Amino acid sequence: MKIKIRHIWIARMGIFKKKSEKDSGKKGEDKSRKLPSTIFLNPSLKVLEGFKDDLKLNEPVIRLTKYLRGKYGLHKGDHVTLKKDNQIIKARVDVSSSTDGEDPICRLNRKARELLNVKLGGEIEIIPPETLILLIDTSGSMADFLSGMVKMDAAKDAIREFIRSKFLMNQGDKIGIVSFGEISTVLEKPSTDYEYLENRANALTPNGATAMYEGMGLSIDLLSPLAGAKRIIMLTDGVPTTTGRFAIINLAKKAASKHIVIDTVGVGSPFDIMGYDEVLLRRIAAITGGTFRRVIDVQQLSGQFVELAAGKNYSYLLPEK
Repeated sequence: MKIKIRHIWIARMGIFKKKSEKDSGKKGEDKSRKLPSTIFLNPSLKVLEGFKDDLKLNEPVIRLTKYLRGKYGLHKGDHVTLKKDNQIIKARVDVSSSTDGEDPICRLNRKARELLNVKLGGEIEIIPPETLILLIDTSGSMADFLSGMVKMDAAKDAIREFIRSKFLMNQGDKIGIVSFGEISTVLEKPSTDYEYLENRANALTPNGATAMYEGMGLSIDLLSPLAGAKRIIMLTDGVPTTTGRFAIINLAKKAASKHIVIDTVGVGSPFDIMGYDEVLLRRIAAITGGTFRRVIDVQQLSGQFVELAAGKNYSYLLPEK
């Protein structure tokens, strides 16, 4: 018996409203506790006492050194998600003492410590935002049917589910979209305008060859100058047609040198003579610290993308040994 995965679809008119618009009248309810907690490899920080003036602040504040702010891609005034056991809160980022150096420590004001129920000397997890590129194959074969559905339509559904998941996580993650078909195109640079990104995904149209090398190159160039967690999620149903495997592998090594993780998703069967190169996709993921997923039934693609939305990988952000 074939089990059809049920996806939760949220009406377009309501999902992207700000929380202040949607939650008015529900005072006292802590929405932050409902954030997903399936993140792995979260950087841990030892808790020190905040500054004397922080006692007057009635909002959670985390003080980080310049080194850690740069490492996590954060700036003074940003808000970041903090986690202790099953408790999750948002805290405003501020500067720390210059004497703290590069140690994996943070300074929390009393409000933040109370909300997290953490004592001085304890450890918390920080869930910094990530910047990522959805790198989507738009070659001609993406117009083919698979499992009773056009592969391109399944990809668009998956992108929408991914963007909506990121919105609900409320962690300030930036998303960009790059396509590679006959040519490679930056559809949208990374941003947090999720509603616009969802609408722009509809512009993806199958056409021609598979310029995977060019698409990877564009995505790496967009992410390279940025600090913090950086990731590419590449979906493809075919093999690169503009270069050989060796050039692609070298690009993956370049991505790794820039601390960019690449998750790869192969659509269809790798055993099909016209299918994708699973060995290559696994190699790209392995070089960059990412994951590989094989999706034979495209109706399961949205579920895979929801998991990818939650599965941040901070391996490059962990303090060096």
